[in-house]
Amino acid sequence: MTATLTVRPAGQPFLAYWSALTAGALGDAIVSMAVPFLALAAGGGVAGVGAVVLAGSLPRFLGPVYGLVADRASARVLLALCAVVRALGVGLIGFAALHLRVPLIALRLLALLNGALATLAYTTGAALLPRLVSEEELPRANSLLSAALMGTPLVGYGVGGALVHALGSGPTLLLAVPLLLSLAVAAPLLPARAPGAAGGGQAGRAWPDLVTGLRLCLEQPLLRTLMLLGALTNLALNLVNVRAPLTMTALDDGASDYAVFEMLISGGALGGIALVPVLSRRLGTDALIRLGSLVTVLGVALLAAGGVEVWWSGGLLLGLGLGVLEVAAMTRLQRAVPEKLRGRVLGAFLTSNAAGLTLGAALGRLDVPSAWLMPAVAAVLLCAGLVWVQVARSGADTSATGV
Repeated sequence: MTATLTVRPAGQPFLAYWSALTAGALGDAIVSMAVPFLALAAGGGVAGVGAVVLAGSLPRFLGPVYGLVADRASARVLLALCAVVRALGVGLIGFAALHLRVPLIALRLLALLNGALATLAYTTGAALLPRLVSEEELPRANSLLSAALMGTPLVGYGVGGALVHALGSGPTLLLAVPLLLSLAVAAPLLPARAPGAAGGGQAGRAWPDLVTGLRLCLEQPLLRTLMLLGALTNLALNLVNVRAPLTMTALDDGASDYAVFEMLISGGALGGIALVPVLSRRLGTDALIRLGSLVTVLGVALLAAGGVEVWWSGGLLLGLGLGVLEVAAMTRLQRAVPEKLRGRVLGAFLTSNAAGLTLGAALGRLDVPSAWLMPAVAAVLLCAGLVWVQVARSGADTSATGV
């Protein structure tokens, strides 16, 4: 029997948002393929490409700022503005690349702007989603959105690479512009702000409002534990991203084995995302978080062993656990936090996830064997999962908070 997606007040707002998000993810993937080649053409070398990638990652640490803006402003306006400005920036660089060599500083600024606006749009959309669908269909809606964000780039990277090879980076960026504008087209179809859901705020309260999301996450056991799980899983993911190419090269045929490993992680994640709508009706969201945490622990622990096939198995389990965790944790968070605070809490989570990614990359560069490092990370993840079990059993919730 095929489940249908029931949305509120009708199907059009959610489907418009989902379609625009999918198109935007395709455009993002195409841009991410073209920009590194422009950096190489500018004479930046590997260091130049790394600087551009870093510039695009830094805005994630400003999550609380994005959350505050998402809570105070209209989602329609924010999503449209982000789409238009991003498309304008990409279009200008693409047009410039047709006629001259784009300087590296311009590519860094584009990456910084694009990263900031993409993160703001993500925070705004995640805070808006519970108003687009019924509470019962929230796991399914989150699953569809996560599948779009994770699955579409797998196609987009191939399309982007082919376009860069055939046309060059400049024309490729120009072709991505209409895709990036999709959210601006969909924005008028989204619901207006609910009366009293979020106010404009006062300038004098900017700082107290800014730290509200982080303070709430630290005060509430449920949110605090979810934040810890998110940071640790992102740490594990980036640690694996650093170690996998080196391990595959040392064990066997590096490039091809590594490609299979990444495909298994991505495929596992998509499989986990697809399982959430089915399992959530039987197990509940809290149980799914436990399940995702356990599968992630098993996947990381397997990576301590040698052998390409073992790493492939660990990668598949890691992706599966991460996919389940991402959707289940986001659904739990959206249900637990009042609408007027949802953006700021999501912003705090983005910042903690960014910290986990950064720490994972740093750990991966340490001169410590994976046979020691992976079990240690798996043990920490297991402890965090056990903490979640206790918190979930206690019935801790933030939905009635008076903050």
